[in-house]
Amino acid sequence: MNRLTKHASTDATLTSRQWLKSLAWSLGLSTALLAAAQAQTIKIGVIAPLTGPAAPWGAATAGGPKILAAEINAKGGLDVGGKKYQVEVVAYDDQYKAGDAVAAYSRLVRQDGAKFVIAMTSASTLAIKQNLEDEKVIGLTSSLTDKAFDGNTKYLFRLYSPPTHFLAPLVSWMRGNLKEKRLVIINPNDETGWAQTELSKTVYKKEGFEVLGSELYERSAKDFQPLLTKVIAMKPEIIDLSTTVPASAGLVVRQARDLGYKGIFVQTGAGGAKEIVAGAGKEAAEGTITTLYADPANAGYQRLVGDYKKLNGQEPNNIVVAFYDATNVLLHAIQKAGSISDTEKIASAFSSALPVKSLQGDELSFGGKSATGVDVSNQIMTVNYIAVIKNGETAIVGKIK
Repeated sequence: MNRLTKHASTDATLTSRQWLKSLAWSLGLSTALLAAAQAQTIKIGVIAPLTGPAAPWGAATAGGPKILAAEINAKGGLDVGGKKYQVEVVAYDDQYKAGDAVAAYSRLVRQDGAKFVIAMTSASTLAIKQNLEDEKVIGLTSSLTDKAFDGNTKYLFRLYSPPTHFLAPLVSWMRGNLKEKRLVIINPNDETGWAQTELSKTVYKKEGFEVLGSELYERSAKDFQPLLTKVIAMKPEIIDLSTTVPASAGLVVRQARDLGYKGIFVQTGAGGAKEIVAGAGKEAAEGTITTLYADPANAGYQRLVGDYKKLNGQEPNNIVVAFYDATNVLLHAIQKAGSISDTEKIASAFSSALPVKSLQGDELSFGGKSATGVDVSNQIMTVNYIAVIKNGETAIVGKIK
């Protein structure tokens, strides 16, 4: 090799090394900038059924937090210890399946860097419950099952009042306003349905109702006629749809009417009046008793509905207000803790972050005793409404505090 070739080779090697060094520096800078950007952002993950029969609930689960985040970001961000942070909401579809919830959780926490996760369903909550505690991730859930909570629960919080709080007043209202007393309970065949069935049996019997039976179905079901044929043969005056999701509830009502059922429907564990009317028709849905999370006439709720329509192009399930309020409580706890990363401190701050006003002007409190005397710790206590479907619309007939 001559001297010229040697110099050229050496120059090429130096150039290559310089390029690699520059690339490494650029990558390092990009990583640092990305980390810095993430440090300026509070990421909240949402795990919910965004598709399928429960999609109205899932869309509302994600929509409430997203609307609140947009409001806060428009004002410059959330003030934590004198520093402003943007709020970002990332939602993944679990299709009401525990396995998909675990995958969504892993992606949110390990890839997206979320330290706060909202899980809608009981199955999903139970699937990630231990991960939340082990990894010190703050969880908010609308799970109805009490199995999600025990003496070791520190990082998981239920975001609205449990059935032990609102079911007894609802059934008491039914006792005072209905002459019908014979009923059958139908529920999905999963953790949510099992828990609600057992609680409902206890409460109904205590209030003097005759529970003729209880039936379970798979959440994927669309043809309810075999189940309803069995139910109607028991000659109930009331069919309790309990925790049946909105789209499925509409199918049940319509198919029961087609089979000749003339009695009353009540939905004690879920809200979906609009979807019941859409699925069953006004005439079939007439007189259905349901629970609501919002007063449709409330100005605060109407504003939320307007923002949701802009975001999704349609009206939300009224459960949206519960997730809006719960996210607001979470952000209050972060502010109280003075940190966006010390989740142990944030978890401890929940009790001091409450009471706060809900979007509708009611007071949200923390824990306490339920209407049945059960301790409800790690719990945001909310307001529920009793409503009756009349001419395709929901009319508020009672309020449960």
